[in-house]
Amino acid sequence: MNIKDIYTYSINELKDKEEKYIDTELLLSYVLKKDRLFIKLNLDYPIVQEEEMTIKKYVKELKNDKPIHYITGIRDFYGENYFVEKNVLIPRSDTEILVDNAINVLKNKNKKLKGLEIGIGSGIISISLLKHIENLEMIAIDINPYALELSKKNAENLGVLDRLNIIKSNLFENLIGEKFDFIISNPPYINEEDMNKLPNKVKKYEPENALYADNDGIYFYDEILKNAKLFLNEEFCIFFEIGYNQGEKINYLFQKYEYGKKIDIINDLQNNNRVIIYK
Repeated sequence: MNIKDIYTYSINELKDKEEKYIDTELLLSYVLKKDRLFIKLNLDYPIVQEEEMTIKKYVKELKNDKPIHYITGIRDFYGENYFVEKNVLIPRSDTEILVDNAINVLKNKNKKLKGLEIGIGSGIISISLLKHIENLEMIAIDINPYALELSKKNAENLGVLDRLNIIKSNLFENLIGEKFDFIISNPPYINEEDMNKLPNKVKKYEPENALYADNDGIYFYDEILKNAKLFLNEEFCIFFEIGYNQGEKINYLFQKYEYGKKIDIINDLQNNNRVIIYK
């Protein structure tokens, strides 16, 4: 058996899955320890029986809706590879829009910066900022013990743990006395109606408490903005990832808590709301 044979097998088994091609490439790359370009260019490359059996086992898991990144344990994000584990949300490429816009705003600040991330998850946001902004130190909080452990592992692996303090805290609970130049967060923001529309692989495998939020999805934005000024310096920025239709709702919260009008709403490639920035 060669790559072409096992590739064809996987595509046929996953024929009803929307991401069958990319998942198959990632799976073969993972098992064969070859990059995706090699997989595409070397269809006659032979595979041994042990590799065939391993691939078929994982194809069965994919068929049962297990996300590919929980199989490989790796997710690429903003040019780096991150460890991913069950009980922690898999990073989404949409979050690169949040990171990109935050870096563009912060990189020109000619002073030492101290930032807060609320809900660190796997660590992708804080770590990406630290990799691209030398004059930055971060505190990041979460209440999920799996996220605290995983983000520390990623920060250590990517060489930024010396500038990242990871704390177990429910929002601002354990941050008394701290002051920050900015807050960044990708909190849970999916409402009950949209939770029911999520793909099976998300509903079955990913942690609901990292996805769902009360108050029509805006609970955490409300809680953060209600209290954030106590923890921010005189000049500050706030960066949120938001749901596809939440821009105006969260803009309203900024006005409700008297932050002012300096709000930018950034859309994604599908022209859906994705990021909101106060600066």
